Amino acid sequence: LGFAMVATVFANFSFRQTQTDYALARANKTNNKLVFFGSEPINEYEVVFTFNNSIENFNCKSPQQVIDASVTNANIESAQQGRIYDAIVLGTADRDMAITWKHKSKDNAICRVKRNEGKYVYIECEPLASFDIVGKYNISGVGQQILLGTCPGHQEKIDKLIKKSNKDRLNYDGVMYGSTKNDLAIKFK
Repeated sequence: LGFAMVATVFANFSFRQTQTDYALARANKTNNKLVFFGSEPINEYEVVFTFNNSIENFNCKSPQQVIDASVTNANIESAQQGRIYDAIVLGTADRDMAITWKHKSKDNAICRVKRNEGKYVYIECEPLASFDIVGKYNISGVGQQILLGTCPGHQEKIDKLIKKSNKDRLNYDGVMYGSTKNDLAIKFK
């Protein structure tokens, strides 16, 4: 009986160790507001209002510039409606959302990212799981695009980041777009 119990405990521990959810990440704050860019908060929330997030030269902006403009736009809408919000969710619906948390005591910065071509995509957020950097690129930066006079969309830039990582034959699990000096290809430990 003792051996079976130890084996069961060991099997359960091993199973839990292999069940890391690599899609979980921590969103960043801008002007004291959490911003979920292409990711979805995991905690329960209510939509306070939606807003038309019109940003001039959207594609020519870095992800952080998009976030800065989005928070400004949400703050303007918040002031016009007289409604307070905790965070904004960008790029997951027709209109961007300003939200408030149902439970204020939880760690509300945790979100779930999406996959593109089987790779996790972290936009202005960082994975919760430990990782190593296996590739560095300059895709999200705006300098080269302004010089060339072209500004591909953010999804096109993410596609390019994945394509470059594949071309370089990297062994990687995901990409981090816009949240560091370079765009990164990462491998989980």
